[in-house]
Amino acid sequence: RFCAGVELLQHACYPMLAAHEKIGAREATTMMEAFPRGQTVAIDLDAGSKVVGMNTGLLIDFSFDEPHHTFQQITSNLTFANHKPNGEYYYGGDICVHPDYRRRGIGRKLYESRKEIVREFGLKGILAGGMLVGYHRHCGAMAAEEYVERVVAGELVDPTLTFQLACGFRVKAVIPNYIEDDSCKGYAALILWENDQA
Repeated sequence: RFCAGVELLQHACYPMLAAHEKIGAREATTMMEAFPRGQTVAIDLDAGSKVVGMNTGLLIDFSFDEPHHTFQQITSNLTFANHKPNGEYYYGGDICVHPDYRRRGIGRKLYESRKEIVREFGLKGILAGGMLVGYHRHCGAMAAEEYVERVVAGELVDPTLTFQLACGFRVKAVIPNYIEDDSCKGYAALILWENDQA
């Protein structure tokens, strides 16, 4: 029902993201079919049920001994064909809020929806590749690893990672070549939220 709106939202949220990395209506439909409970949308009822936020995710097993992966690999090319009904972790494929609707608590509610899924299924936690969308401003001065260290220390602010840290996530690794997007120069932070009830 909201898949066309998801596609429009992706274009509004990710102007620098390569076209093949964006979730279109077809991919959103496939994700819903693979794991309906893992997908969430935020809509504005006053604007004709406009999709203003979204969350996608699937269940996986994960080895921290081999943390490097790409967005395409972990999502099976945006199909979630690799969704494991008995997986140990909820992997957050994407979460975004329309630029006109930010700073209204929608992002925090979407992260809470992920935590609810984890608790409902008794999972170990949430994993995600958090795009370092502010890194393009600092890439000439420092490596991505230093950038992440400084964001974690509170010396720098990254629009995505700083918010994720405030939501209770910890950085487990820095992943190069994660996604084709100039804002992060391809880098993501592997982040983890642990379920203390598991």
